[in-house]
Amino acid sequence: MSTPAICHLFELPIHRARIADWIYEAFWAGRPGYSPAHFEALLADARDPDRIPLSLLATTEGRPVGTVNLIVCDDDSRPQLTPWLAALYVAPELRGQGIGTALVQRLFGEAARIGCRELYLGTEIPAFYKALGAEIHEGVRPGFWIMRRALEAG
Repeated sequence: MSTPAICHLFELPIHRARIADWIYEAFWAGRPGYSPAHFEALLADARDPDRIPLSLLATTEGRPVGTVNLIVCDDDSRPQLTPWLAALYVAPELRGQGIGTALVQRLFGEAARIGCRELYLGTEIPAFYKALGAEIHEGVRPGFWIMRRALEAG
């Protein structure tokens, strides 16, 4: 596989519906009030590279292979924690090849560039994010943590 290209999703809007499907299926399927169309509308709002929300897309040979997003808040009970890395997704057949790492590192850079000094994320796999410089902020429940990543000024 060639190294994926990473761009803002708004640069390749033809893939927005596919990315919305991924996010819905991976994180929200079966929850009342959510649908792929809901996420497609949210992704459509990520149209300015200089403000939140941001949506990044990894492609290989023109095919979407992963995504990650920067949003204001991913936990309504913790509005003071902002912004958030959300919905990191890599196509299952391509996991373990560095695509997720590349997406997260690019998102850290984009967040710093627009003035974010830190970001938060919720995860079941803290070791992945620890390797990228994040630290546990709070244990929410067994097997799920909120992590914080300090960012260098952009």
